[in-house]
Amino acid sequence: MTLGQLHLLAVSTLGLALATLAYAVGSAPVPPPERLGLRGYKRTSALRDSAPFSLFEPTMRYIGRRVHGLLSPELRARLEKQLTLTGNLAGLRPEEVVALAIMCAVSLGTLGGVYGYHRDGALFFGPLLGVLGAIAPSLYLASVAQERLRQIALSTPQIVDLLALSLGAGLDFPGALRQIVDRAVQCPDALHEELQLVLQDLSIGRTRRRALSDLAVRAPCEPIRDLVSAVTQAEEQGTPLAEVLRIQAHMARLRRTTRAEESAAKAATSMLLPLVLLFVSVLILIIGPMMLRLKEQLA
Repeated sequence: MTLGQLHLLAVSTLGLALATLAYAVGSAPVPPPERLGLRGYKRTSALRDSAPFSLFEPTMRYIGRRVHGLLSPELRARLEKQLTLTGNLAGLRPEEVVALAIMCAVSLGTLGGVYGYHRDGALFFGPLLGVLGAIAPSLYLASVAQERLRQIALSTPQIVDLLALSLGAGLDFPGALRQIVDRAVQCPDALHEELQLVLQDLSIGRTRRRALSDLAVRAPCEPIRDLVSAVTQAEEQGTPLAEVLRIQAHMARLRRTTRAEESAAKAATSMLLPLVLLFVSVLILIIGPMMLRLKEQLA
């Protein structure tokens, strides 16, 4: 098979794949658009604060509405969980994550194909960049979720201290939460957003156990799980919640200090090999010219 025939076969296969994808997307059922609730608020804020997002958001939303019926329940549940861990980033829905993957795959695949065509037929650039574009949104969401959980874990001991102080001053649990959330209006972070959702759950009549269990699902990190467990046990056993939270905050700070010491010890071990290589390089730079000069003198 000649090179020209190989190019024709690759282009024909790519065209057939795009045509099949376009037909599947075009024939899929379209759900009605949603702009209510937390996701609607996040989407409105993202459109207001991010000009690049507002440029491709209509295309993403249209493709997402077309692929809505193509998602399997397992894929939808996995994407829902990932979006929940990101704090509903930009109000994205599962089908819109898939739409972003399609857009990135097509864009990068096209660029890779054009580049490969001008590089003497290096056709692998197109599929390679297409695959990277398809997994890029998922990798970005995973990175955002990990950073968000890290921030929540770092902020939890201070919040537990404030809860203990507020409860010791005579406030009930919802009042203490509201006091913390109201004072954090000027500089909200991920944990304060989650506490605000807990307050909203309590205000619509959900039990404290249910609201805190939902918090542990949205932010599955160790300090939050310990906080939820401590509050639930104190409620069941009738233990004073303020004292329990003081102990909880102290234990959280101890664990954070222990993790910091472990990370510092691992960093020292990881730096050993670069330091050895750096020392060998310095020795070569110092001894190398001396050896060459000695060789010239002996010759």
